[in-house]
Amino acid sequence: MRLLLVDGSYYAYRSFYAMPALQTSAGKPTNALYGLTVVLRRMLADLRPTLAGWAVDDGLCEERVSLCPEYKANRPEVPEALSVQLDQVEELMAALGVPVLRVPGEEADDVMASYAAAALRQGGEVILATNDKDLMAMVSPRVSIYQTNGKGFHLLNEQEVAQKWGVAPAQIPDLLALIGDTVDNIAGIPGVGRITAAQWLRHYGSLEELLRQAPQAGWAKLRQLTDAQRERILRNRKMVGLRTDLRLPMALESLTIHPDLAKQAELFRRWEFRKLAKEAEEALAAQRGQPELFS
Repeated sequence: MRLLLVDGSYYAYRSFYAMPALQTSAGKPTNALYGLTVVLRRMLADLRPTLAGWAVDDGLCEERVSLCPEYKANRPEVPEALSVQLDQVEELMAALGVPVLRVPGEEADDVMASYAAAALRQGGEVILATNDKDLMAMVSPRVSIYQTNGKGFHLLNEQEVAQKWGVAPAQIPDLLALIGDTVDNIAGIPGVGRITAAQWLRHYGSLEELLRQAPQAGWAKLRQLTDAQRERILRNRKMVGLRTDLRLPMALESLTIHPDLAKQAELFRRWEFRKLAKEAEEALAAQRGQPELFS
């Protein structure tokens, strides 16, 4: 089993900002939809997964918000030109044959983590298409991160994640507990950056041991941690930890990929992706064993 899990929000934003401002003749924006079509088709061709899912947010985790009311409060509003396209992404996923995964009141990274954990329990391989720091913690011998690499692609492994972060993937949540995460509006310990935090964790082996030995530490910054800072570190650790036990909205084995070529052709014509529409129509004709009908 090879399961591909795609971070829907990340790729929607990435496609919107990476593509030129495409629009239909009626003036409706389509650049994110075009970018998503291209990137997802490429992923499927690159990876040949047996199962796939497109994970999306359906609210914020109540536990995280209760711990930190300002959690993700710094997120800007979705640009209108992207918002109107997001309303059509589920149609695109249905046409490409990739199930949409959402859990009411939960975030996409926890949904992805829960599906990944389920696949690992069944002996599968998992590929996460994301740039999310929290999900980097899941990288292991059977979990990798999909990244494009020039004209090809690359699967980021344990050694590469460790080289980038200075700690093993499983220790990334401990690292983030110390340094915070500005993207999610989680404040870290002032003056403690990634290099320092990684050095501490490599020395002590775990966040628990680090905090236990902090009063006698050789680093003044660590030795001088206040009670409030220790509480913040422990709070942060709860917030950045992934939840891997969510109730799955669809059974793992149902995440099969079933492209709908007729739907693809209809959508691509509607969005005026002429080349993609022609390709879908030709593939549909071939599937039906019909002669070429389209010019």
